[in-house]
Amino acid sequence: LAQAARRPPGGHPGLRAPPSRSSSSRAAPPLRGRDAGAPMDKDEKIPQYKTIRRLQKNYLVRCNESLKNIIPGTGVKPASTIRRLEAEIKQRRNELGNLTEEELMAQMDQSSKKNAKTVQELAARRADLAAHIKQLEKQLLECEML
Repeated sequence: LAQAARRPPGGHPGLRAPPSRSSSSRAAPPLRGRDAGAPMDKDEKIPQYKTIRRLQKNYLVRCNESLKNIIPGTGVKPASTIRRLEAEIKQRRNELGNLTEEELMAQMDQSSKKNAKTVQELAARRADLAAHIKQLEKQLLECEML
């Protein structure tokens, strides 16, 4: 029971909660001048609770620096990026198929000038969509090469 009292609720036994601020403890004055943006020195004593960083849901790490400086990349798994790109390419190809179908139907129905304008708009949209699909395929290839 004595151990449970020292541990924060739901916390890990090896990690301590930050010290509580009561009226008896004074807060440190804000940093001014050249110390405000200076990086931390290795000799400087930092409270342990300030060095804990979360990697994923269940992984905690102790480090003084930001994780962006330590671990390169965006934090998104390559497999997830590949899966998202494949899903977007599939969606765009379906959209391209529907657009081509509309364009062919409009070409068969050449009864007015307005229809000719619609055919031109559909052709331009189809060309843009095809270029976008090629760009996505190039991104996918780059992700698969990593």
